[in-house]
Amino acid sequence: MSFSKYESTRGTTHLARIARAILGPCIDVLREVLAKEISPPDLERKVKTYIHQTKKPSISEQQKRLVYGKNYSDFDVTLLYFLLRNMCSIPQHKNNWGKDPELTDKSVSANIERVRILRNEWYGHAVDFSLSDSDFEQRWNHISQIVKELEGYLGTATKYQDTLIELKSCCMDPDSVQPYIDTLLAVEGLQTDVTNLKEGFGELQTDVTNLKEDVEEMKKTNEKSSTQGIVI
Repeated sequence: MSFSKYESTRGTTHLARIARAILGPCIDVLREVLAKEISPPDLERKVKTYIHQTKKPSISEQQKRLVYGKNYSDFDVTLLYFLLRNMCSIPQHKNNWGKDPELTDKSVSANIERVRILRNEWYGHAVDFSLSDSDFEQRWNHISQIVKELEGYLGTATKYQDTLIELKSCCMDPDSVQPYIDTLLAVEGLQTDVTNLKEGFGELQTDVTNLKEDVEEMKKTNEKSSTQGIVI
């Protein structure tokens, strides 16, 4: 199989940015919505009550451990969606939980639903390796609007919107810059070595010249001594 299908392109970078936006700002803003709705101690109590009342395995044992661990930063989209839908007092959107919301619906639940759908379509169930420029712009604007409306509900600063602005154009692979830095440092180091070599070579030339002069002086002295030692 040819590797060209998997080569990095502008289109694959677009898709990677979408994934980063969903797994970063989108999830983080949902975590803050959950924190606003329910405190960690209350969440554990509500989950236990819900499980007892429903009499069904609504979440996995691993998800239970995460809930009881009370660290919202460990919650993924699936768990966040379940908790926001079933443990909070957030009214469901016009088309009801679990269904696509209307385009004009700007409710909190509609935007929570959209994050779930985005996660499934563009990360969890993605089948394409890239996005065109136009598709990327459309999806990015969609994500930005979702985050903007959820941050508006939180009534906090625009940190996640600001993060999206940075993610849209930042270097996707910081490590790719390092080889250029290393090359620059190597060249600078090489230049320093060359300079030192030139200086050392200059000193060597001086030493050789002095040595030659010393040898010549020694030869003259030896010749003079030999001449004076001859008996006529």
